Amino acid sequence: MTRIAIVSPFTLPFYCGNSIMAERLKTQLSSRGYQVTLFNCSMDDHEEAIAFSPEIVHCIHAVRTSQWMEKIFSKFTPPWVITLTGTDYNVWQERGTPPEQLKRNVEKASALVVFHNEVYNFLKTYFKHAEEKFYVVPQGVDIAKHHQDRSTIRTKYGINAGDVAFLMVSGIRPVKNIGYAIDAFSVMKKQFPDAKLFLIGPVIDDKEAGRILTSGKNLTGFIYLGEKPNNEVRELMWASDVFLNTSFNEGMPGAVLEAMAEGLPVLATRVSGNSSLIKEGENGLLVPLDNREELVSSAIKLADDKSLRNKLGSAGRQLVALNHSVKQEIDQYERIYDVILKKQST
Repeated sequence: MTRIAIVSPFTLPFYCGNSIMAERLKTQLSSRGYQVTLFNCSMDDHEEAIAFSPEIVHCIHAVRTSQWMEKIFSKFTPPWVITLTGTDYNVWQERGTPPEQLKRNVEKASALVVFHNEVYNFLKTYFKHAEEKFYVVPQGVDIAKHHQDRSTIRTKYGINAGDVAFLMVSGIRPVKNIGYAIDAFSVMKKQFPDAKLFLIGPVIDDKEAGRILTSGKNLTGFIYLGEKPNNEVRELMWASDVFLNTSFNEGMPGAVLEAMAEGLPVLATRVSGNSSLIKEGENGLLVPLDNREELVSSAIKLADDKSLRNKLGSAGRQLVALNHSVKQEIDQYERIYDVILKKQST
């Protein structure tokens, strides 16, 4: 039974992309016979991982797990798989200079995983010597089964029959650019007074949360629900009308994938991670980062056209079913592990 340590900067019950992915990998790999232990590099003692003696260490995020992994490597050097999730390369992408810590980690790693080809092509220009270590593994997501009908869930959240419900699922921090969405929503409300904007997610940056929640406080129809478990998030996705993502940058946003799995049309900023999933006019709409008028007009377009919402949502759900199943994701990670373990045994 192969022992795998999964290391993440966040773990449940703190709900974010990293924690949800780490839990998914743990659950799915365990079901396939691996002995898996999940470690939070912000909370757990590295000595516990050393005692576990993993045959592979798999880190979620290439930088935030670094200090913890340095302690592991001071005692022994297991094969190391790193999944780069977004902020570990987006933060330096514009200046074009990878941080020294990332360079060291690329050298040490046995395999480096990214979510889509665009980021693979970007990173291999900086790490040409490590190109053979890179793998593209799209995130996976389940198609959920709900036990209540959609109208019952809408009633529970105060969504009336004539309302158009927009939903954002995001930790509150500057990179998520939530203020852009709130500003556009306040303009759109003049034409659609019954529109609602729900925000779900933990506070990650207190200063940003203060700014966002203050701006939304006096905006009729803005509802902040705080942090919610994933089953409740998926439930509200199913009951909503439009999913909204206005991030400055993304890796491959798990929340967008989940929304698409629920058949929810997506309106998002035209940035790398979003455009890896959303094809303009096919399964969603993309808008610039700096054009409020276009964001407002796209939101109005979706609010005003239920048939368009249904068409985009159906196409998104089909994309997820074809290309982003959890089975496909875990199959690919298993192949990476097999390659690494075979190299170790020779």
